Amino acid sequence: MFGLFRQYWSDEPPSHDPEDNINLSDLYDNVTGTSDTSRPLNSPNIFSPFPNESSFLLGEWYWNDGVQKSQESFDRLLSIVGSPDFRPEDVRHRKWAKINVLLAKNDFDEGDRRQATHSCKARDADDDGDGEWIDEDSGWKKSPVSISVPFHSRMKNPGPKEYHVGDLYHRSLVSIIREKLSNVHDDQNFHYEPFELFWKPTDESAETRVHGELYTSPAFLEAHRALQESPGEPGCDLPRVVVAMMFWSDSTHLTSFGNAKLWPCYLFFGNESKYLRCKPTCNLCNHVAYFQTVGYGPYFWALSCIF
Repeated sequence: MFGLFRQYWSDEPPSHDPEDNINLSDLYDNVTGTSDTSRPLNSPNIFSPFPNESSFLLGEWYWNDGVQKSQESFDRLLSIVGSPDFRPEDVRHRKWAKINVLLAKNDFDEGDRRQATHSCKARDADDDGDGEWIDEDSGWKKSPVSISVPFHSRMKNPGPKEYHVGDLYHRSLVSIIREKLSNVHDDQNFHYEPFELFWKPTDESAETRVHGELYTSPAFLEAHRALQESPGEPGCDLPRVVVAMMFWSDSTHLTSFGNAKLWPCYLFFGNESKYLRCKPTCNLCNHVAYFQTVGYGPYFWALSCIF
């Protein structure tokens, strides 16, 4: 109906079309309904610890607009309380002191040192404080990280020396792929056969190539074609497909106050639509590693010896 059509480079039709199972409502999070009574039963409160949107907007203005309020800040407050969506009854008689306590609270206050991830947790295992990573979905491994530091020939012990600077917690990429492809729900939304997408609004119009997903890109198509033309595994007649892995890393603060942080490495699969990957409630992000920041220990002491 939009003049879009696909072109597959295959001798057979695709095994399944993931978009057959997708509705428009599956591609966005419905945040309509701002009061306590308008929210559906058993649905998560996206404004927690605030009970509703009006309370959240008022609290966000109080904490994030600076200690000394300006005329610009006052105008912003007027835009909040003057909005037709603002409900005074939603902020009246609220326990603001309790809400502020919950805002300042974090998982470490409860003593379990939980990591910010679905698939693993850390807890104290011995007196040295080494964290034991509990396996819930698939195995986590700990690998020591060492650096080679050269020492000057005039020093007592010249030559390179190995120094342990930390541990790397990581998961096997093969185990993550197996976990993904064996999940029935994820399998329904997984594009195994790439295709070219074109737009032709009328019969007289020229075909226009449409780009938007990784599984419709020339690079994905070329990788898929090269895989089909390569020699197969002896005695195996199973379909051969490309699994596109997209990595990303960024520092993550674990507390509202303080400097406790992690540096996770995330993995998304390009075989899934970007509209699903960008929807937080789909939980399509996989944690594959946790990097540690090198502190002011032997590393910087060794550098000082070098220079």
